[in-house]
Order: sequence, then C-alpha cells, then structure tokens
Amino acid sequence: MNTMKKILYISFIVLTTMLFIQCSEDDNDNIIEPVATCDDGIQNGDETGIDCGGSCVSCPDEPVGIDFSGTYIQEDQVGRPAISRVFVTPGLSDDYNVTIPSEMTSAFQGDMMANLMVLNPDYDANGGNGLGQDAETFTTLLSRDVLWVAQTGISTFYDGNTIFTGRKLGDDVMDFHLLLIFGGPDFENPLFDGSGENPLLISDGVNANDKPFLTSFPYVASPF
Repeated sequence: MNTMKKILYISFIVLTTMLFIQCSEDDNDNIIEPVATCDDGIQNGDETGIDCGGSCVSCPDEPVGIDFSGTYIQEDQVGRPAISRVFVTPGLSDDYNVTIPSEMTSAFQGDMMANLMVLNPDYDANGGNGLGQDAETFTTLLSRDVLWVAQTGISTFYDGNTIFTGRKLGDDVMDFHLLLIFGGPDFENPLFDGSGENPLLISDGVNANDKPFLTSFPYVASPF
C-alpha cells in the first residue's frame, strides 16, 4: 500500500510538471509582437536606434554619405575671381563658364589679350607688368582659370613677393588684378596711381570688409 501511494505521488508530480511546461510554452507562443513602425518609441524591426536607422530616417550619430548619382554640369568658373568679369568679352561668358580648364587657353587667350589691349593699349610699350610679362604671356597665364594652392610655404594671392600660391580671405584680389593691368613694370612706381594728372586705376578703393572676418568657420561674417 505504501508502495502504491509512492507511485501515485511520483506520477502526480511528473504530470503536474509536464502540464506546467506545456502551459509555459503555450504562453510564449501566444505573445503578440507589435508591428514595428518608425514612430512607436521603441527600437524594433531593422532600426539601429529608437525610431531611426534601417528603413527609418538616419540616426543623428550615423554618417550620411554623399549622393553622387545624377548628371552634373559645370556652370561657373571662379578659380581666380575677376578673370571672367574683366578679361572675357561679356557675350562669351556662358561659353567660358562651361569650358574645362585644359581647353581655356586655346579658346579664350586671344579674346583676353584683345580686351587687355583695349584697357591698356600701351601695355607692351610700357614694359608689360611687374611680373616681367608682356600681354601674351600675361593673358596665357590668366586664361587657365584655376587657383593654385601651395602644399608647403606661403599661401597667398600676392604678398609682395609670392604670387598665385593660394588665396587668403584678406588678400586684395581686385587691387592686384588692376595693378597687373595698369601698374606697368615697376610695382614700386606704378602707372596710373592717381599722382599728378594720372588717373587712379590700380585700386578699386576698397581696402577692408564692412565687417571683420570671424575667427572660426565659416570665417566670413554674415551679410546682415
């Protein structure tokens, strides 16, 4: 009799355990997961953060790559400011802006030289410019409108000694262009400097910004 009770007791424990396990498995199988959305306040689906990443919007700390797809068209040429405005015939400006630098000399050097001689007919007779260039050499240099940047040394448009190795924000680009056109071969004693009866043609009269440059990026002060 005692043996029979033990068997029944053990059988009851085994049966109860099996029912508990079955119930637990049934409960897990019946859990209803909510459909993942991009505004449910939890990280689910393929999200890499809460409601961001994956098929949702990028997370704030995720780098966004540059999209280079599509067709790109060159619309402007501003390697050295004022080249297109001063030396290129206005009716040719659109063609100039879409010409690649390697083709600019053959396409525009002659036009630039003709315009230079209109501005200063005595350019070569006066001895060219302070860089020792005659009209043809000077306009050949300008015709390839690219801004060279020195990897070492001084970066400047012109600082009195170094020329065209880059451009600092404070460089007076327009005055230097005018000096090359009207200054003659001696920058220390330029032509058309406003002395005597000479007109002042070597400066635009603007020597500083209305606002000082900023000390951090983007460095240029806002216009307002």
